[in-house]
Amino acid sequence: MQYTERIDLKIKHLTKVEAAYRTEVKRAQADMRVDPTRKKRYEKVVAKYQRKIDKLLPKVRHLREVRHRIR
Repeated sequence: MQYTERIDLKIKHLTKVEAAYRTEVKRAQADMRVDPTRKKRYEKVVAKYQRKIDKLLPKVRHLREVRHRIR
């Protein structure tokens, strides 16, 4: 497996993880609208996954820059 293929696989994996985190955020926000009495709990869930997304985005950005330099 070549280096560029490995980078492509890592990017694909990380974007899938990011998409899963975003769906969790959307689900929590939808639940928050349905059940406003437990708003604080859902806000914690949203904050948790938003932090994870914020940590993940620089990694994806860096890998895309590396891939661009190689090609």
